[in-house]
Amino acid sequence: MNSNEFSYIKEVAKHKSFSKASKAIGISQPALSNFVRKLEEKLGVPLFDRSISPIEITEFGMAYLEYANDVLNATDRLNNVMSDLQDLKQGEITMGSVVCFSTGYLPGPISVLRKKYPGITFKLIEEKVPEIMNKCLVGDVDMFLTDGRIDDELFDKEELFSERLLMAVPKDAEINDRIKEYKIPTEELLKGKVDYSKIKTLDMNEVRDEEFVLLNEDQHIRRMVDEIFEKAGFSPKVALYTSQTITGLAMSVANVGISFVTETTVKFNNIREHACYYKVGTTEDSTRTMCVAYKKGKYISKAGRKFIEILQQELG
Repeated sequence: MNSNEFSYIKEVAKHKSFSKASKAIGISQPALSNFVRKLEEKLGVPLFDRSISPIEITEFGMAYLEYANDVLNATDRLNNVMSDLQDLKQGEITMGSVVCFSTGYLPGPISVLRKKYPGITFKLIEEKVPEIMNKCLVGDVDMFLTDGRIDDELFDKEELFSERLLMAVPKDAEINDRIKEYKIPTEELLKGKVDYSKIKTLDMNEVRDEEFVLLNEDQHIRRMVDEIFEKAGFSPKVALYTSQTITGLAMSVANVGISFVTETTVKFNNIREHACYYKVGTTEDSTRTMCVAYKKGKYISKAGRKFIEILQQELG
């Protein structure tokens, strides 16, 4: 159905005359009569009673006008929604993330998204990684943040940025005096302007006798840290295990023990007190790549695509 089809029938019903309706519409009377006759043949019912003068619309014609009007109004609404989605005046994104990623990476990009596109609704699902992956596979989550170590047969991924793993030593620890030449300037770290080629790598044996705050064994950063310890040739003395990187950093600030954090944990968590930060391991050992992942072949909405762009711009 198109608007012409509807308006033609509406005008004939209004004027109760094909000749008067044709003048109002601006087409010839034979063309209008032919159009209505073909429509009646297609519908299989008469829309007008031509046996009387002036002609009258039939009950079928009345039903046609009522429902045709609803269809055209719905089409207009659909066109408006499509236009709004295309212009990002509305839309919805459901993002999956573990808590430490949510607090470290998402606040800034979501703020930028909301300022630029206030009509986009953002829903954040915070679960453990296996639960988030399952929700993504069944369609409950559009995309999720991950460190890139995912099944490429199930998920597509787009890289956001790479970051280094750093060692955070309590500021009051005596060892800082002995290893001060290795310290990363906190101001440069917060601004993202550290030139690691000019920073010396700390020999892990310097901290062999210190106590550590480590993540639980099921986490990627913990596996990276374990490899660094293994290459150094010793097992660490553990004061505390935790499930969150930011918690480990808080424990280091409180002088509980040495922890391992990523650059973004330091940069994006609005920490008032800092530990002393050091470069450890090789670039390969201590670098991870963060990605946005989604179900293999899944269509990502224009709003979702825009958010991925913002993540890359804000975090890269």
